[in-house]
Amino acid sequence: MRERPTGEDLLIIARQVLREELLPLLPEKFRYDALMVANAMAIATRQIQFGDTPERQEWQALADLLGKPEKEDEAAALRDALGDLYRELGDQIRSGELDPGMPSHDAVQTFLLDVTIQKLSESAPKFLENVGMKL
Repeated sequence: MRERPTGEDLLIIARQVLREELLPLLPEKFRYDALMVANAMAIATRQIQFGDTPERQEWQALADLLGKPEKEDEAAALRDALGDLYRELGDQIRSGELDPGMPSHDAVQTFLLDVTIQKLSESAPKFLENVGMKL
């Protein structure tokens, strides 16, 4: 077990100090950059909170969609396998196999929407709230 504060806690604290204490002291020309850093810290915090569960779910959904068997479970191997599946999905989209009216079109559309919502929940959760969507 890691001691407190955890990496996630440290990011939250550092972001809070940056936004509340340091940002007001910065000259105007550096404030945008500081806000970008604070935003990156918030995204990193959410990614830590989600862990690799969304990526595993994304891989499983895409593998099921494309009819692929289970593969190794290691994080790096998972990312490689996910990349391979996305390349295959792209090939099928380009070839017209997943066009409207094709059997898997609706499933692909649902999958891509689900992945987009998950990614937005990490990178722009306020956007999802503004449009009334939550994960």
